[in-house]
Amino acid sequence: MKKYLGSVMALGFVFATSSCSSSTSPLNTGGAPATSGGTQTVGGGSGGAIDTGGMPDTGGSTASTGGAAAASGGTTSSIGPSGGTTGSAGRSGSGGRISTAGTTGSAGSTGSAGSTGSTGTAGDGPCDIYQTAGTPCVAAYSMTRVLLKTYTGNLYQVRKGGAWDKTNGMSGGTFQDIGAKDGYADSATQDAFCSGATCTVSILYDQSGKKNDLKVAPKGCYSGSASEPDSEGSATKKSFNINGHKVYALYMNTHDGMRNNSCTGVATKNTDESVYVVADGTHAGGACCWDFGNTWNDNCNTHTMNPIFFGTGFWGKGAGSGPWFMGDFEGGVWAGGSGASNATNSSNPSMKYEFAFGMLKTSSGKYAIKAGNVSSGDLITAYDGASPKTWDKGGQVMLGIGGDNSNSSDGTFYEGALTASLPSSDTDVAVFKNVQAAGYGK
Repeated sequence: MKKYLGSVMALGFVFATSSCSSSTSPLNTGGAPATSGGTQTVGGGSGGAIDTGGMPDTGGSTASTGGAAAASGGTTSSIGPSGGTTGSAGRSGSGGRISTAGTTGSAGSTGSAGSTGSTGTAGDGPCDIYQTAGTPCVAAYSMTRVLLKTYTGNLYQVRKGGAWDKTNGMSGGTFQDIGAKDGYADSATQDAFCSGATCTVSILYDQSGKKNDLKVAPKGCYSGSASEPDSEGSATKKSFNINGHKVYALYMNTHDGMRNNSCTGVATKNTDESVYVVADGTHAGGACCWDFGNTWNDNCNTHTMNPIFFGTGFWGKGAGSGPWFMGDFEGGVWAGGSGASNATNSSNPSMKYEFAFGMLKTSSGKYAIKAGNVSSGDLITAYDGASPKTWDKGGQVMLGIGGDNSNSSDGTFYEGALTASLPSSDTDVAVFKNVQAAGYGK
């Protein structure tokens, strides 16, 4: 979106703009408390001044150790994830599952065998909760775990030894699909494949069943690095435990971005939508635009959009020093309110937590922002009220960039999903509690 109108920062870098769109069903009325336990509702703010800038960060990922994987043909195939141990919702899921063959990355050389899953019982994930509530996921991605217990595919794909240039973007390397064991990402297979090498995330597989997979984003219409193809984020830079299982995050520096401009089932125009994301509040940028959610397929900033933004930047602000979850609606990033995007919403909490949860819900004439600390506490409603724009969602999905490929910010992605309908406040809390019960950092 055009978040800055051409100002230049002291170091001379011009921040790219961003654009995205999304939709939802009618939201809770402005400022009214959510109906479920633990949700707090507080008043909203108004917009934020448009600024510019942002210096590109550097990439670089550290390969993890492990044994080498056997090579095979040019595409990847795998035995996919299986059921997991009892999940957060505590209900028994399905047994082991066999996944389909992996997807070939661009200009890749010989791929390697996929990961092998194991039998188990996977508990309900966020997409099971949405499905039971009648608001199913239409796009769902995770580096850490299975989000829908009936999902039988891989979670993501890594590229080893690829290269980037301004003309071709990412190319070369070999590929490895990463499935799940006991419901969690199979890090042992990744460690074996990436040992002694640089590995990036080449595909985030969609767990909704609609095949809205995310790959590296093409160039956009804005200037600077946004006019170049994006690069891939690190698959090995950050590892941690979730419920006793070692997993990896998608660690994204400036110029890293993912996108799908051919999605199906994602909300369009002025229809309802909800999006949630779990991200690292200790690795968040101050430029345009680390977004996750609905955008257009033209890689430009000609429409309103509805992704959730995470960072600081130069538009709306929340309490404290940030980062904050906000709405990137094009022409500004809103922390709350229906006016200009340069106001401070003191009800939007600073989310400098290693595991931060954010949610954006949009419906005709309304939107809501919710946030919470995955490690403890309740889901907070930062804003629930009138919107500053009429939604014009494009029905495509992006991660780590703005709608016009503005790629001057950075962040770390764990999991997230979109619905093409508006879940209730009770469902919002249930999804948040499910993420808390998943065992991030434990």
